[in-house]
Amino acid sequence: MALTRPLAARHGALPAPPVWSPAAPPAGPRVAMLPLPGLRPAETQRLAAAPWFSSLSEPLRQAILARARVQQVRRGACLLRRGSAATDWVGVAGGALALSTSWRDGRAFTLDLLGPGDWYGDIALLDGSMVDLDIVAQAHSTVLMVGRGALHELMDEQPELRQALLQLDCRRLRHMFRRLEEVQTLPLAQRVALQLQRLLRQFGRPAAGAGLVPPVLQIELTLTQGDLASLLCASRQRINGVLRLLQAEGILGCSHGRIEVPQPDRLDAVAQGRLVLDSLAG
Repeated sequence: MALTRPLAARHGALPAPPVWSPAAPPAGPRVAMLPLPGLRPAETQRLAAAPWFSSLSEPLRQAILARARVQQVRRGACLLRRGSAATDWVGVAGGALALSTSWRDGRAFTLDLLGPGDWYGDIALLDGSMVDLDIVAQAHSTVLMVGRGALHELMDEQPELRQALLQLDCRRLRHMFRRLEEVQTLPLAQRVALQLQRLLRQFGRPAAGAGLVPPVLQIELTLTQGDLASLLCASRQRINGVLRLLQAEGILGCSHGRIEVPQPDRLDAVAQGRLVLDSLAG
């Protein structure tokens, strides 16, 4: 089954977190959270289990939710536009948001994807700068919007939030440095494998009806090859070539437009450079 429809080395690899496993417990402590109108139970659960949010004290979590408004956005909708005045701190409860920009020649580039439990936009609200990137819904999404005034009130009333935001921004900065290092030092096949692992950690689920042990993993987010190309700063043709190699080796599959990973261990071998994909093409 080709991956040309919507999806779904010899160099040492950068250290990678472990591949998402369906048997692993959710990261962080269990967090009790009052239901928020507009959020489905699964969205509330995902938000509560997110590592950063679950690390906050209960009073701070409830204070954030009390000031948040729930908004449903359709795929392709732009929440905030680059160069506009910053108005909201954005949290993802369901779906996915793309942090995007465009080059002068019109090509789009996606810096990162935000999944359930991720928050973005606090820096521009704190330093009074313009929005740095377009925030666009990659899928139908449920988001929490906390306005500028509400965020400043929270920081005054909940001093814990200042340190928590600093930790969140440090984590984001390290992630971006890691992505930049990958672009500069790793071959494309490794970068594709590393990106697929990230997508599994953000959006991975056992494939429905697989009935296998270990189960086939599926990325519950519809992506085109163009989407992956913009994430990896590569041409769609080169991404297509790597995906075909992965599929030919049985590492990737595709079902109903979704990427499936029947062999996550072998995908990890490609991501860490133990399996040199280019050598399999001959």
